[in-house]
Amino acid sequence: MIYLSDLMPLTAVELDYRALMQDYPFIHESKGGLRSLPELIDATSPYPRYEAAYLKHFARFEHEEMLTETLFRRKQAVEVMMHPRFVPGFLHSHDFFELIYVLSGTLEHFTGQECQKLAPGDICIVAPHVTHGIGTCKKDTLAINVVLRASTFAETFFNILQEDTMLTAFFTRALFNSDTDSGMLHFRTENDAEIRQIMLTMLYEFRQNSLYADKMLNSLMTSCFIILLRSHADSAKTSISADRRTNLVPILHYLQNNSDSLTLHKLAQHFSYSDRQMTRLLLQSTGKNFTQLIQHLRLTKARNLLAHSNLPVQEIINRCGYSNPTYFYRLFNQQFQMTPAEFRKHAQT
Repeated sequence: MIYLSDLMPLTAVELDYRALMQDYPFIHESKGGLRSLPELIDATSPYPRYEAAYLKHFARFEHEEMLTETLFRRKQAVEVMMHPRFVPGFLHSHDFFELIYVLSGTLEHFTGQECQKLAPGDICIVAPHVTHGIGTCKKDTLAINVVLRASTFAETFFNILQEDTMLTAFFTRALFNSDTDSGMLHFRTENDAEIRQIMLTMLYEFRQNSLYADKMLNSLMTSCFIILLRSHADSAKTSISADRRTNLVPILHYLQNNSDSLTLHKLAQHFSYSDRQMTRLLLQSTGKNFTQLIQHLRLTKARNLLAHSNLPVQEIINRCGYSNPTYFYRLFNQQFQMTPAEFRKHAQT
């Protein structure tokens, strides 16, 4: 088990960043502070002793402002870590979900030109492709980061998404719409001991990596979602408007399971809609039409098979419903900025 006192000692990286902050206090200012790694490099380049600090922490990010699921250390759906203290609120985005839970102290959450203060017990869930930054400048600020694969989210947490809730609306919109309109979902759990214990247990499980840790993490995350809906729905703030809160999960689940051969007419007929009604429903709920959704699901399936299997690329192309390899390669390269072979090499190293 992990206790709060176990998390207080500063790590080597945090000590480096604290020294950096002491020499350059302005980098943590809510207005005018540094918001990108290049800005930090420019500010500290005359002082080589600081190179270790940002290189240690950002080596696995390869100095990218757009982070992808290839950064996950393991193949499981959930990863958990402490957010390092004294790191400036660098703006970035990612193609996975990020959940921030504040254990103690306060931190600053930046989105564009806005700065939001997060207090103990606050939970902020950030959708893929949303540009944001997290700034912590005090030793007593402890925050847990939970990152959730978007590519397997609907499959992993399907049961919790079957109800018509704000979580369903938020995650559905985020999973099938690649713009930043999905935004964030913010809960104030304050002194909820159950949520706090779940978060600490998730951190412990991830660090121990014992047998069935992945299943335990999925179960704990599901429990957290249930408690948020049961006890803290009234405190939630989301960017999803009421007219988008149609429970589309059964339709999307059917789409996922049949994406290799499904047509719009078959989908509409299965759920007793006209083609026009289904088109309007998909567009309103996800921001994509049927063809775009099918393409998104097929490419996501291809990406998962490339990362988690040794199937030949041609077999993956066939399984994902593509008959023209050239067309598939072009779509994959447009979506992920690399070839299938390059993606597999990067994902499996």
